[in-house]
Amino acid sequence: MVTSRDVARRAGVSQPTVSRVLNGVTTVAPEIRDRVLAALEETGYVPNAQAKAMRAGRSGAIGVVTSEIQNPFLPYLVDAITGAARERDLTTVVWNDPDPSNPMAVAGAASGIVDGVLVTAARRDIHGVMTMAQRGFPVLLCNRAPEEAPVDVVTSDHFGSAAASATYLVEHGHRDIAAVFGPPDTFASPARQKGFRQSLLAHGVHLPDNRVFSGATSYESGYRAVRSLFDGGLPDSIFCSSDIIAYGVLDALAEAGVKVPNDVWVCGIDGLPMSGWRSFDLTTHAQDIPHIAAQAVDALAARIGGSRTKPVRLELPTTLVVRGSTNHAK
Repeated sequence: MVTSRDVARRAGVSQPTVSRVLNGVTTVAPEIRDRVLAALEETGYVPNAQAKAMRAGRSGAIGVVTSEIQNPFLPYLVDAITGAARERDLTTVVWNDPDPSNPMAVAGAASGIVDGVLVTAARRDIHGVMTMAQRGFPVLLCNRAPEEAPVDVVTSDHFGSAAASATYLVEHGHRDIAAVFGPPDTFASPARQKGFRQSLLAHGVHLPDNRVFSGATSYESGYRAVRSLFDGGLPDSIFCSSDIIAYGVLDALAEAGVKVPNDVWVCGIDGLPMSGWRSFDLTTHAQDIPHIAAQAVDALAARIGGSRTKPVRLELPTTLVVRGSTNHAK
């Protein structure tokens, strides 16, 4: 039987260091942590804490992995997840970890402090998710859905919501359309870009390169995009692949003296509460954040309880909320 001392010898560290990594202590040097995690994987070590938890039943806790919390959508989602878990008598451990290997979650899963892990982190890389799944640990992807992930998924229909946004603009007479997309190494932004482009093509509308800007999912990215888009003249509408990007676009347009919606329409996707503020008044495809959270927690709980075998994939629809950033709201 493999012990933590065997892992320590394999990694070339002390046994207490192995314990600190297993307990998710963040002061361990990254290179040391990586060596320990590699040794854990190579030896297949199962900590005593996990064995005890398995004998006693379950811990009654789930882990939640998030990142890029400067994007307001993620704090809203995490808050809804923790609320949904609390309603189901589950406690939550939240890790803000941009590392796609999810070392804190992997260590937490190995140590038995959580019964399952729900991953909301935005990046496409799912190395940590695959590590946990290959070890048979319950894991779920929330609001991100790469096709290659053999795990449970609960997400909004990112492709469909963007496609519907394009249809909305075209059906109201817009042809000179610009778009501001988020980074390609996330899941939601590329899916939304694909849906938006394909829908425009289906309506016979071309999206030229000088009408497209890609950057971070941030206010600053939207603000900077406006100057770039103006190089080709003023478009009649701007689609943004997230609400936070649209806020930057709206402020930059206002500073330039461009009137929304009289001169330019602006649309987003997410449905953040801030989009209803009078200063933004943003038309957006709203995700049902409480419903996403409830479905995700229920699906993970079912996986933990052993009532499911094949991975479940739920794509939830969004709702068009028309406000003052488009003339159709008048």
